[in-house]
Amino acid sequence: MLVQILLLGYILLKVNGFTMRYEPYEDEYAAIPAMTDAQLLEYFISRVYETEEVWGLKEGGAYWMTYGRDGREIQPLFAYKRYAEEAAVGDWEVMIPVAESLEFFMERTLTRLEQNDVVLEVMPRETGRGSLVTPRQLFGILEGIIDAGEYTMEG
Repeated sequence: MLVQILLLGYILLKVNGFTMRYEPYEDEYAAIPAMTDAQLLEYFISRVYETEEVWGLKEGGAYWMTYGRDGREIQPLFAYKRYAEEAAVGDWEVMIPVAESLEFFMERTLTRLEQNDVVLEVMPRETGRGSLVTPRQLFGILEGIIDAGEYTMEG
């Protein structure tokens, strides 16, 4: 429900000609720790569609950081810089937040991650893991939204 309310707010802003924002509202920021995996994924998708950028963490090299868990290679993704900055603690404290345009992310990054069998962790948070999705699944969702020119997520 919260995600639908936030999405409706975005649509109203877009229709009324307001500029996009690149930071979460405090109420949505406060809601993140309690969101389910499905809500996290929906929130992430709506925000990257809105801002046309995706955030990750990087340490030096050409690609965003990945880590191993349960025999899989995982790449964390974030909707806003604030979330990426806050994830850069503990083992990740040497990481810096970096953004890619949604177009580059879809055309290049998701293809490379799919080829390397990397799983995406959407919006990992201090209170728990993020929503896991394959690059192919995320590409399909984003492509469908872009093709339709609107955001809808069927359950």
